[in-house]
Amino acid sequence: MSKKTHPSPVQKSTPGKKVIAIRPDLVPRLIEKARELKQNPNHLVNLLTEGGLDAMDAEGAYESPIVQLYRSSHGKTLMTSKAVMTLCSMLVPGIHEIDRQEQRILLDLVNKHEGPLTPAIFKGYRQLAQQMNKQRMENEAQMARLLRAQKPH
Repeated sequence: MSKKTHPSPVQKSTPGKKVIAIRPDLVPRLIEKARELKQNPNHLVNLLTEGGLDAMDAEGAYESPIVQLYRSSHGKTLMTSKAVMTLCSMLVPGIHEIDRQEQRILLDLVNKHEGPLTPAIFKGYRQLAQQMNKQRMENEAQMARLLRAQKPH
């Protein structure tokens, strides 16, 4: 007696739509990001895919709008590329030697700038980033002292 085999069930889809699988390990991250962005997960997949394909097709640098939205809504800098740091080094020699936090602060300030970015303005942002980073480190040290003082001896 031969065993009867059945073809795998075909998922019904609307005309013009295809079903494409996503790796199972990516699903929780996708769901989390979709919630944060208040997007339907399927819509987010389409936006991410479109952004990736547009970046591949772009002649020059391209940043996906959905990635820009996510990074800016989470206070993350958009300008982190090696090319941007190289351009910045023309205005501020030694920029590659500053710590990552100061780089992040500096690039965030530059990212928020509107209008022409002159060398003088950039150097002003660099000084401000140095001050903000120093203040951040002082705040962290003060917080550490407070936490140590709080612990029973």
